[in-house]
Amino acid sequence: MTGGRGLSGAPLMFVFLDIPSLPCQRRLFEDVLALRLVENQFHPPHEHHGLVKYDAGSTILAVNLFAERKFRGQGADAVTLVCRTTIDGLPRRLDGHGVGDGRSFTDAGGHHYVFRRAAPDDPELVTDIVELRLAVTDLAVSVVFYRDVLGLPVVDASPVSCRFATGSLDLVLTRGPTTEDARPSRYSAILMVFYTADVVAAAHMLADRGLAFRTPPGFSDIGGTARFADPTGHVFCLYQPSPESLTWGSAPKVLDLMTGGITAGRRRDPGGTPC
Repeated sequence: MTGGRGLSGAPLMFVFLDIPSLPCQRRLFEDVLALRLVENQFHPPHEHHGLVKYDAGSTILAVNLFAERKFRGQGADAVTLVCRTTIDGLPRRLDGHGVGDGRSFTDAGGHHYVFRRAAPDDPELVTDIVELRLAVTDLAVSVVFYRDVLGLPVVDASPVSCRFATGSLDLVLTRGPTTEDARPSRYSAILMVFYTADVVAAAHMLADRGLAFRTPPGFSDIGGTARFADPTGHVFCLYQPSPESLTWGSAPKVLDLMTGGITAGRRRDPGGTPC
């Protein structure tokens, strides 16, 4: 990411889900979906929350444990994780972990998934994420934001949706949510994280393009971060890994995504049929 190109080419390195129960989420991700655990920083009772990370192909899927009261009375995410999987009998395996039919599924924490059946031609593929669908309140306004402010290239568009390419998986904007939805949409339980080599320079460049940040660039042991939201309220973060973070268990996957390695190279194949 250089010059005035915005986030064009920047990989979406992390997708963080806030969850009410770590054991339940780990059973879903590890026992049902067979996601590969790449890091576990959960060490109660000394930390406020737990952090567990999984290799999800074109991104790293991570979970943060929060008190259950955060989820009381809330609806479900306005984001859907679209996944490929080679797992047989997925509807049966998902039983008891949420609601759905094995194609469209919502887990106990209100996170949405769509599953596509993938051909077992990749011996390392079990389940991965190939795109994120974001329901937006005003599609026209959102398209301008993602295209002109963030600088993401449009892959295709229609009156009801618009697909943008990142440096890893695709972001698909869809019309919604509507007032007829059974559960109100929420934007507080998922965080999407773009990698940048220089968070300060990236934040200044995006600010020049009209982006207003929720939090300015700041640094901690994990690295440099800066948060912003789209016009609907979906929350994103710029992230510059620290040298220390590149010694943690997820470092090989982080480096793979930083450099467009073999695993990240699966991102351009959104193929698969509904499970």
